[in-house]
Amino acid sequence: MHMPGNRFILALVVLPALLLAGQPGIGRAQETPPAQGQEPKGWNPAEQALIQSLSLSRLPPEPTDPSNHLLGHPEAEALGQKLFFDPRLSRNQHISCASCHQPERAFTDGLTVAQGLGTGLRNTPSLSGAAWQHWFFWDGRKDSLWSQALAPLETPEEHGLTRTEIVSFLLQDPDYRPALKRLADDAHRLGTDLPFPALPAAMPGGTVEQIRHWKALDTDLHQQVDYYFALTGKAIAAFVSTLRPPHSRVDTYAEALAKDQPSDGILSDTELQGLRLFIGPKAQCINCHSGPLLTNQDFHNIGTGLPPDAEGRAAALNRVRFDRFNCLGAFSDAGADDCRELQYMRQDRAHLRGSFKTPGLRNVSNTAPYFHHGQAATLEAVLAHYLQLGKHPDVPPTHAPDIDLTDTETAQLIAFLKALAADTPALDPTP
Repeated sequence: MHMPGNRFILALVVLPALLLAGQPGIGRAQETPPAQGQEPKGWNPAEQALIQSLSLSRLPPEPTDPSNHLLGHPEAEALGQKLFFDPRLSRNQHISCASCHQPERAFTDGLTVAQGLGTGLRNTPSLSGAAWQHWFFWDGRKDSLWSQALAPLETPEEHGLTRTEIVSFLLQDPDYRPALKRLADDAHRLGTDLPFPALPAAMPGGTVEQIRHWKALDTDLHQQVDYYFALTGKAIAAFVSTLRPPHSRVDTYAEALAKDQPSDGILSDTELQGLRLFIGPKAQCINCHSGPLLTNQDFHNIGTGLPPDAEGRAAALNRVRFDRFNCLGAFSDAGADDCRELQYMRQDRAHLRGSFKTPGLRNVSNTAPYFHHGQAATLEAVLAHYLQLGKHPDVPPTHAPDIDLTDTETAQLIAFLKALAADTPALDPTP
């Protein structure tokens, strides 16, 4: 999952999340629309290369994360699946990971912002293909899928538990306890005999009482609790890593081009025109939505950072650097050379202020609403946001270029986006 090199030198002026949509009246009227049924001219070699770069076949067959030794472990995947759907891992016994990441909704929830024990601050992203990402949460405050899985468990508005409560429950449960012991390393396997049932609700962050209880525990107990807490996150991540990004008709088309096979009829004429805009200089979508996940996995200011959540990536830099469960932490299975994403991440706070992670566009027509606050209910609303950037003096500067699209072009782009939807039904992962 952590790929060498500094990927942040890519595009400083880009078109971030979800540029595309179509609705009469949003774009500039086109006096002479092209005749219906007219296909784009043949792709030149550079265009073919761009189209093929979007294909799911270009994604590595299996995700990698050196910080999680349980990735690809069948027993860990089975355990993680049970944990993912278990509502007992919440204060009210009704909230599970699947409450927000619903399989039937492409692992989103359809809400403006997440709803657990309380109302969250940000929109729920899809988990399909999450294991191939580098950063997690909209501000990238986590650098691994297993570390990300731990945060909602201790967030008051989500699951609302503490790590001592979670570990105590799991090591008392007749099913979870033996499974965790089998996955634990030799140095910690005996830790299941420690007095976890007697531990108070404690964690290093949280309420004053929870912090006081945590500080009262000895260092060895801290290590044991955190080890099994991390192991829980790694098992959940092992399961989530089986949720592959969905194949689409766009992939079928790109694969046909790559193999020099007939491609007629795979995409409609309108979808092909949308594809040309997507990879071309007018819409500039591919500057940000690149690669098989249709995201450059970078952070960009697109003018959506609003108080009290306006800082974005800039506010998350120290959180990920000093996270106890990051790639360089004591509970990571990675070596220092495996953590280059963390070591060389961009830390230009002024540039990153107001920036949020570019989401992937796979299955995008099934994952509304959009933006990190969920304030855009439709793709039309997303496009309206982009079209007004740079055109009014009261709009703050962003990383997005000035975009001007006709009504016909917006309709073509949204047709292409819909072609990114899954072309086969997803398997039900519910245990």
